[in-house]
Amino acid sequence: MIGLKYGAFDLQANGFRVTDTDIYSAPTNRIQADPLAERDGALIVKQQYDSKTFTVEGWFRKSTIAEVEQARDEFMRAMGAKNQALDIDYAGGVRRYLASAQNVILSRIGLTSFGFSIEFLSPDGMGWDLSSTTLVAGELITNSSATIPIDVGGSYKAEPVISVLINDVTGGVGKTVTISNGISLRQIQVTRDWVAGDLLEISTIEGTVFVNNIATDFTGQLPEFEAGIGRLGYNDDFTTRNALLTAGYVRRWL
Repeated sequence: MIGLKYGAFDLQANGFRVTDTDIYSAPTNRIQADPLAERDGALIVKQQYDSKTFTVEGWFRKSTIAEVEQARDEFMRAMGAKNQALDIDYAGGVRRYLASAQNVILSRIGLTSFGFSIEFLSPDGMGWDLSSTTLVAGELITNSSATIPIDVGGSYKAEPVISVLINDVTGGVGKTVTISNGISLRQIQVTRDWVAGDLLEISTIEGTVFVNNIATDFTGQLPEFEAGIGRLGYNDDFTTRNALLTAGYVRRWL
C-alpha cells in the first residue's frame, strides 16, 4: 500500500483506502514556436509549465452509520483546507506536492461506506523532495573567475540557494561579484564595498539577495539551472580574494 497524506489527514489509514490516482502525470508544457522566415519549420522561443490537476480516488468504511457519517464530516473538513502538502510514497522516499482540493465527489456505498473522488489543483505542478540536496559542497575560490561543474538532480530546473563567504579580499571597494549559469549565461551582479567576513546569499527560488543578512540591490537575473550536467560561474574584479562558494537546492520532479 502506497502512503498518501493531505496535510495531516492520512488517506490510507483508519478505514480509508486510495485505489487510483493520476498524480504521476506531468503538467502541460506550453511551447511557443515562431515560424522561420522563408524556411520550413519553426523556432521554439518559450516553454512554460501550467498548473496541474490530478485525481485521487478511493473509499472509506466504518462499523456503524454514525461512525461513517462522522468520518465523512472529518474527511470534508480536511479537504476544505487549502494549500496543503500532499505527500505520496515514491521510490523509497516521499514526494510532496502543494495542492488544494478543488472538487470533492462522494458516493454512498451501502450504509457504512463511501466512495470518493478528489480533484486536486497543484499551482506549480511539481513534486518536491522533502529536504535540500547539495549542489556545490564547498568550492574555494582564489582566482578572479571560476567555473564549477554541477549535476542537477530531479527532472525540473533547480532554483538554488548560493552562498559566497569572503574569507579575505584586497581591492574590494566598489567592486562586483557575479554569479552565473555557465551555459545559459543568465547572471546576477552585486556591487558594493567588500570586506573580509562578508557573506553573500542568493536565493533564486525566493528571489532574494542578502549580504550579511541585509537585503541588497543587484542587477541581472537570478540564475537557475536545467536538470542534468551544468556549470555554475563565479567572477569578481577584486585585486585578490579568498572565498568559499556553496550551493544547495530542493530537487523537483515533473
